[in-house]
Amino acid sequence: MMSMNTKTNIRPLNAGGARTLEFNNRQEAYQRKVHLRRRFVLAAFMIATVIYAMVCFHQQYNKYTTASASLEKTQTQLASAKTTHQNLKQEVKDLGDESYLEKLVREKYMYTKDGEVVFNLPGE
Repeated sequence: MMSMNTKTNIRPLNAGGARTLEFNNRQEAYQRKVHLRRRFVLAAFMIATVIYAMVCFHQQYNKYTTASASLEKTQTQLASAKTTHQNLKQEVKDLGDESYLEKLVREKYMYTKDGEVVFNLPGE
């Protein structure tokens, strides 16, 4: 009778009552064990879910940083291309001007105007 529930003041009157109390005690112990197991499984599931979420977040963060670096590089290339485009556009506009063409031909191919004398100076 020592294994009976010590929380209550219930005492069996006969052997059937003792068996009933013992059954109730075992049933309560089983319920505690089941609830403890359920809490453990729930905690393990929650921990696994948190770890999975953290891994996914880390992967997405790595993708974001890679894309961000790629974006910066592309923006730098775009700015360079825009500058080059603007310079080429200006050059096309200048090539339409006859005085610019004459100046360019004289500088690049050493042509002279009629009556013009060119002196070559020693340079670096």
